[in-house]
Amino acid sequence: MPVTVFEEARAIKIKWPQLDITVTALMNVTENSPLIDLLFKRLPYRSLQSHALVSGDHLYHIIPAEELIYTPATYKVSNRAETPDGTVFLSRNQHMAIKYGPLSEYLPAAPCGIVIPEDIPKLQKAGNILWHACYDTAQALDVVVWDATQSEPMGHLPIPIQRTGVSEDVRKIVQEIYVEVGNSLVLFLELIATIHKGLAPSGAGSKGSYFQTMVFLQGQVRALGYTVLNNLVRMEATQPQFSLQHLITMYRVLASPIVEFCGYMGTGFLLDIHEKIDAAIKRSVENNPDQQEAREDFLAMICAFAQYVTLLNAQNLQLFPWKHGEDYRTALPVS
Repeated sequence: MPVTVFEEARAIKIKWPQLDITVTALMNVTENSPLIDLLFKRLPYRSLQSHALVSGDHLYHIIPAEELIYTPATYKVSNRAETPDGTVFLSRNQHMAIKYGPLSEYLPAAPCGIVIPEDIPKLQKAGNILWHACYDTAQALDVVVWDATQSEPMGHLPIPIQRTGVSEDVRKIVQEIYVEVGNSLVLFLELIATIHKGLAPSGAGSKGSYFQTMVFLQGQVRALGYTVLNNLVRMEATQPQFSLQHLITMYRVLASPIVEFCGYMGTGFLLDIHEKIDAAIKRSVENNPDQQEAREDFLAMICAFAQYVTLLNAQNLQLFPWKHGEDYRTALPVS
């Protein structure tokens, strides 16, 4: 990483409770202070820990911060693979990512801090265990992040509702989504686990196999969250030339076919809440003469739905039987 200006360090603690491993990271890349400020605004929080699947020795998890979707990074490195082990990145996918070893992903990224040198061995130990949990055992493991100047948070850490909406109609939908989000480690995994056991009510699959269903679900849920919903939130915030009706049309055109197909594959709540959002758009958004209120109602539902789908994607990835990758070893030497 190029030499950069450091401020008096703001530090965070990152803990994997089931592993009893905690590391300290200094969030001190001043060029990206706006991103770091957004992180600290949302501390403390608990998230599902994920391991990168196509990048190398990289951990990531979802930060419950909508603003990260549309807040640009001031400073990016051109190749994240060339950064030191322990580098902490924040991204517009609402990810905190941590490099703990060699990477193949040479894409630009926004460094915001680094794990302290004495904690690198612990980070690498956690990374290898978390890879095993993702690749071999499909075990769900938590990560807890908090301000290092504060005590470790104990107990339940609810995900805050970031936009409530204006109309009562929309408020109820947003609340319903966040109830589901709040119970994610039970309800999401139970729903996804049903699909991953071949028990989707529709019998989705072909000729007695549901492996294809799991593969298709992976691609569809990720596209819905990162490509459709997050980009709608980003466009609303950064592209003023798009009217409310433009955004509504894009939502219906882009999201509906994906949601309907996912619903067929077994994600019942996803389809149900999409239908409620579409009905609320007709009742409370398109019929509201106050365009500011209507826009806020639309955005509140889309932001909440995006949060749900992003978490659904993370848990879907955690349960996928990646160990079949042993049959597809890379021909190139591993660096």
